[in-house]
Amino acid sequence: MKKILSFSFALTLAFSVLCFNALAVTNDNDVIYFDDGSYIVISEVEETVSTRATGTKNGQKTATYVDSDNVVQWKATLKATFTYTGSSATCTNSSITYTISDSSWKITEATATKSGNKATGDVTAKKYFLGIPTKTVEETITITCSANGTLS
Repeated sequence: MKKILSFSFALTLAFSVLCFNALAVTNDNDVIYFDDGSYIVISEVEETVSTRATGTKNGQKTATYVDSDNVVQWKATLKATFTYTGSSATCTNSSITYTISDSSWKITEATATKSGNKATGDVTAKKYFLGIPTKTVEETITITCSANGTLS
């Protein structure tokens, strides 16, 4: 009897993993909705005051994952520094940080890269139940700088 219950539990868990891995559908530029009712909110770029000379901009953008009960599960923030001249812009630094609000989630990857006038942050988050991953969410955050210093 114990083996049957264990097998039934394992089968149910495996089925739920297949059912709850969501496909994202972007309804607009700021929110990504998943088929299970959860969603990611991408904030607008926040500019911070630079202590450097004119022609330098700092900005950050945050992705916040919210479950179907409207409870924040985790956040990832991309920070970047750009220089601009009026004819071109270059990303000089990028970094990514994260916070987890629900201990069943783990960030398994968080990388920041820079190329030209763009900073990119890639995040992979996994939700675990009894040590088994039951949901994976991947998100890419980008910040770009125009030649005249406009961040987007």
